[in-house]
Amino acid sequence: MVNRMSKRMMGITGIGIVFALLAFMAVQYTAMDAKAEEQGNTKGVERIELSVMGNATEMIKPDRAGVSVVVEVQEKTAGEAARKNAEIMNHVIEAIKAIGIREEQISTDYYTIYPVYEPRSKGEACITIYPPSPECFEQVLVGYKAVNSITVRVELDKAQDIGRVIDAAVSAGANRVYGVSFFISQERLDAAKASLLDKAAKDARSKAESVAKALNLNVVGVKSVDIIDGYYPGPIYYSPVRVDMAEATTPIIPSEQSISASVQVVFWLEQ
Repeated sequence: MVNRMSKRMMGITGIGIVFALLAFMAVQYTAMDAKAEEQGNTKGVERIELSVMGNATEMIKPDRAGVSVVVEVQEKTAGEAARKNAEIMNHVIEAIKAIGIREEQISTDYYTIYPVYEPRSKGEACITIYPPSPECFEQVLVGYKAVNSITVRVELDKAQDIGRVIDAAVSAGANRVYGVSFFISQERLDAAKASLLDKAAKDARSKAESVAKALNLNVVGVKSVDIIDGYYPGPIYYSPVRVDMAEATTPIIPSEQSISASVQVVFWLEQ
């Protein structure tokens, strides 16, 4: 009886040991699988990380432009200067609209009226002194100047020529062109960015494959991708120029601008 019970207990204990061993092995295999998965593979093959920078550059022509047109008038009184300036500026705006520019494309930059002084000699005695003393002169009010500056935004992709705007404005009475700027519209820039990122990603892949081939390895996956800020130019400004009313306008042609984008990609390599 005792022997029979002892054998039975030994059998139960043996079964317990087997289950315990199986449970231990299951835990070990699970841990190994988790570790392999964390490393990016489940085959136990060692993978190598390769970080590559992909770049893309494109030349693009601006499709927007802005020109600052100025009417500057000097009269004896502030009221006369304001009235004459408004009269000329109204003619300028109507002339610009007549060539197809919409009203929403025209905006005021600034408007100012200020007194104008000139130095005058106080007496003939000061003429014989060289250099003349500051006390020999006084500032005399000679009039008031009214300055009105507007910016005209031109859509170059709709055949709106900045040169025609200048011609129309000067012919109507504007006496200053206070700078021209060319820039790329946000819509066109967004489209160019998408194309550049596609090219930059392909450039990164090509570089990774070249390195892998040289090392007798294969590109088997991607660990991470980061978009690096590229170069997207702002407006390009041309220096202000004085324009006489009788002077013909020189054609102004925008130059292409360079834009670029980059991506940082970490690839998996293995044999």
